[in-house]
Amino acid sequence: MGARVAVVGGGLSGLTAAYQLAGDLPGARITVLEAGDAVGGALHTTDFPSGPVELGAEAFIARRPEASDLVAELGLTDALRHPGLLGPAILTGGRLVPMPTGTLMGLPSDVSTLAGVLTPEESAVASREPELPLRWEPGSDVPLGALVAERFGPAVVTRLVDPMLGGVYAAPSTELGLREVVPGLAEALDRGAPTLTAAIGTLMAGRVPGPVFATLDGGYRLLVDALAQASGALVRTRNACTAIHRLGSGYVLTVSGDRGLWSLEADLVVVAVPVPHAAGLLAATGVADGAVSGLSGIRTASSAVVALEVDRSLALPDRSGVLVATDEPVPFKAMTFSSRKWPHLDDRPGHLVRVSFGRLDDDEVLAVDDRGLTAMAESALAGVCGSAPTTLHSRVRRWDDALAEIGPGHAARIAAVRGELADRLPGVELVGGATEGVGVPACIGSARAAARRLATRWQD
Repeated sequence: MGARVAVVGGGLSGLTAAYQLAGDLPGARITVLEAGDAVGGALHTTDFPSGPVELGAEAFIARRPEASDLVAELGLTDALRHPGLLGPAILTGGRLVPMPTGTLMGLPSDVSTLAGVLTPEESAVASREPELPLRWEPGSDVPLGALVAERFGPAVVTRLVDPMLGGVYAAPSTELGLREVVPGLAEALDRGAPTLTAAIGTLMAGRVPGPVFATLDGGYRLLVDALAQASGALVRTRNACTAIHRLGSGYVLTVSGDRGLWSLEADLVVVAVPVPHAAGLLAATGVADGAVSGLSGIRTASSAVVALEVDRSLALPDRSGVLVATDEPVPFKAMTFSSRKWPHLDDRPGHLVRVSFGRLDDDEVLAVDDRGLTAMAESALAGVCGSAPTTLHSRVRRWDDALAEIGPGHAARIAAVRGELADRLPGVELVGGATEGVGVPACIGSARAAARRLATRWQD
């Protein structure tokens, strides 16, 4: 008899887990429960009259194998596209400054390139980093922003590191773990790099040539649809799992949806929902207090994206987009000129622009309704371009509690959560952006690894 598998959450992580389990456990009966109207989660492709537009994640790191390998497995390689040569600008002091070259996540390998971002006094502080003695305990983890501020000065954090990381993590780098966010840098320090400058230089020298990012022509819906189809899963949208309980050697899930309240029995369960919801589901079991406590200690941020198509009479800066310094008095955190960044999108009647909102503890901005948020996006674009846009089409997409704060020691926290699940709730796995890190490749890797563990357990 094949395994009965319940996947709670139909985002990228849940669909990837379902796909992996379908391959590892032939004959498994897989049900994906998705509370929303459609699967995909943070991957959300909508349609303007001119063509598809991403309202969620826009790209993935092509140099990591997880996403590229999955795209190839699903036969989507021909749809891969890479960005053009334009780089972003940083909005600081009310002006746009090109992102300096030779940086890694905003960390400078050569302070002399930062003249446009730092004052002479700030540059002098940053330039002393190679001379400062560095105390580092191999295997340790520290707040990234605090270390960078100590070594290079706070201006490097505010105007380079935070703008680079803020769009992905939605938390200031002072709240992010160095080892979790830039693992290669921690590993270089573990190996004995004497300074941050030396460690960054080592990583920069080892970079693989070629495009850093990739996306799909036609949108991420190609990946979402291919995963759902290849998994063979029964996908039930508008059905939210509200509780999980033990039932003998398996589980019973309480579901609220199109049939009212109903139950689903499963031998294996994948929990692939944002942290607050996951903690609630585990709490309902009554036997995983440690896991619930571990997850409850992870703060989350909500976010929103406004996609615009604007008349081409608007003169966009000759950059791929804008990253915002955290001391800049504007409500948005990033802006992407999609039709500048991606050559395959530059044939639309208008310019495609995405404006992102939402940082940790920034609830006031996201309380604005969709019309107000669109107006804020248009105002932000006017401020950057120097004239008001004529909007042809617009769309807003929001995600509640979608971005987890990946703080120092996060890996140990998740390991403890997983250890308790293995002991108290065998056959239940937790996946998603709050486990092995945010971003498309990390979510894919987390989901496939968890699915393989479940398959091994069932086969044993």
